This record gives sequence, C-alpha cells and structure tokens, in this order.
Amino acid sequence: MSKRVVLLANNIDELGGAQRVVQVLAGGLASRGYDVTIVGVEPLGERTAHVASTYQVERLLETPYPKQAGAELDSLRAGALRKLQAILDAGEPGILVTAQVWAMEHALDCDLVGWRTIGQFHSSIEAAAFGKDLDRILRAYRDVDQFLALTSVDAMRFTQAGLNNASWLPNPLAQWPSEVANPQSRTVTYLGRLSAEKAPMTLMQAWRIICEQGRLGDWNLNIIGSGPHDVQIQAAMTDLPRVQLLAPVADPYVALKETGILAVPSLIEGLPLVLMEALAIGVPAVASDCSAGVRELLDEGRCGLLVNRGDAAALASGLCELAENDELRARLGRQGREHMLAYERERILDQWEQLFESVNR
Repeated sequence: MSKRVVLLANNIDELGGAQRVVQVLAGGLASRGYDVTIVGVEPLGERTAHVASTYQVERLLETPYPKQAGAELDSLRAGALRKLQAILDAGEPGILVTAQVWAMEHALDCDLVGWRTIGQFHSSIEAAAFGKDLDRILRAYRDVDQFLALTSVDAMRFTQAGLNNASWLPNPLAQWPSEVANPQSRTVTYLGRLSAEKAPMTLMQAWRIICEQGRLGDWNLNIIGSGPHDVQIQAAMTDLPRVQLLAPVADPYVALKETGILAVPSLIEGLPLVLMEALAIGVPAVASDCSAGVRELLDEGRCGLLVNRGDAAALASGLCELAENDELRARLGRQGREHMLAYERERILDQWEQLFESVNR
C-alpha cells in the first residue's frame, strides 16, 4: 500500500474548523511514516506558519480568487488545476483526502487515475442543506471511494440522500491537555467565529436576561473571536456588565484553562472542535441542541446541558443552572474529560489507518 497522502482543503490558513483538523491529521499521519502533503486552494489572510512541519505544505494560488466570474477567475483556476495536477504527479499515486466540497470540485477536474479518494464534510447534513451545499456534496462525492460524515446519524442521512459510499469518522483532538481547567473559574467563555450561524447575539441576549435577573454577579463573560458580528457584539456590550470581547487565540487551551463554562449557542454545527477541547480539559458546556455531533459530544447531557437553539431564555437558564451548582459543574467536567478519551488523536488515527487499508483493497 502506498504511504503517500495528499490532504486538500479550501485553505490551510484558518485557525479553526476543517483547517485545524487537516493540520492535526497531517502531523499525526506523518509521525506514523506517511509521506504527507497538505494543499490549500487559496490563501486566506495571514499565512499560517507550519513551523518545523513533518509534512509538505502547498498552496495552489498566491492570491484569492476574484469575487466576480470572468477571464481572470478562469485563468487563475486553470493555473490552480495545473499546480494541483503537478503535486499529484510528483510521486506515486496514494490517497487523496478532500476536507471540503469546494476543494473536491477542483480535484474532480484533475486526472486522479491510481488515486484512492476520500471526501469529507465537516458539519451536519442539516448545515449542508441550510447553506445550500447539499446538492454540491451529492454531485462532488458520489464517486469517491469513501465519503465521511462526522457522526453515524449524519452518515445515515447522507445515505438516505443518495450517497451510497457514506460512512463516518469523528475529528480528533489536536492534543490531550495534561491538566484540567481551573475549577474556581467564574468565567463563561464563547470561543469561535462571530457570525450568524454561531449565534453569539443569542448569548448576549441570554447574558442580558441573567443580569436583569440579578444572577451570576460574580461571573464574567468572555467573547473570544472575530467575524461579521463584531460591531453588533460591541454595541450590545455597552450597557452590559462583566463582558469582554477578546481577539482569537491560536491555542484554545490558553483560554479554556481559565474557563468555568463553555457557551455554544450555535444554530448549526457539525462536531465542534472547541466543544471537544473544552470537555477534554474538564470544562462543562451549555450548548444549543443543534446537531447530532453536539448531542454525541455532550453524551445526551452527561457532559453538559442541552438547550433549545435560538432560545436566549433557555440559554440563560442553562448557564445559571450550571454556574450556581459547583457540584454539578465538577461532575459534568469529570465526565466530559473521560468521554473525550474516545476522540484522542492516536485513537482516531488508528481508525484512519484502518480506512486506508479498506479503500486500498
């Protein structure tokens, strides 16, 4: 079996999401003797420095695609495809893993003879339908050797939608924290993109309800992230006490180790890595019931509280229930850390190697 693996993503510069997973997989597979290359279609903002990497890093474009269709976009895409083909042809065929559907749409225009292909979607099927990506996913991934969803529930639903090659494999934790979070912390943390689907404004509304009720006076709220809702968050903060808006962090554990409760108010999610990391460090969560992945991570309530999505009052109630009960918070934190052992990197890498053997048969 070839030990060559190419991991293709929309970009490889974002701090979170599929990009972090690609980097974790690349480092893990390289440590097991695989010849790994990660490829980003286009750059995004400042380039992530892959310092002392044990894998190769490539970008198909030096500048992002233009927003409008036209000759410039066509020319850039043709150049991107030539570079991708050159990367694929630089050694013997192996396994191509496409982390996102747009990246797969580029790979489909290349000669993939001899390659085994694995396609991924890093969110729920509901998110795919909400974002109008479902039809694209069904087209792009119908002929790959294996399509991977994040949960068994999503794999079943993708199969029902027409992908007969669907299976599932959860994302791994980037690292296992050796110490647990500060159990005395009185901080509620939101850690993620400030955008509509993540619903940070629902959390701000919940915090307003809590403050108006005169509860959690010794607790703070940290909003860590950036995105299109920056201005709305800043405006909402002006008359709310004990709220900070902080810049994104490269290492989430830096923020999580001083967190008492993680808030996940999202409207749609897949298998949120930040929730996995919080549970691994012993931080319980209050999360909206927005995906099979969230339910699996919280183990149907053993590792945190599930509340109705988009419901600020329910979110406020859940935060108060957890913040005002030290014993409950400690118990859910212990159970969450234990539950996350199943997502430890080496265990997930074992499953990837089994998958590689399967698609090469």
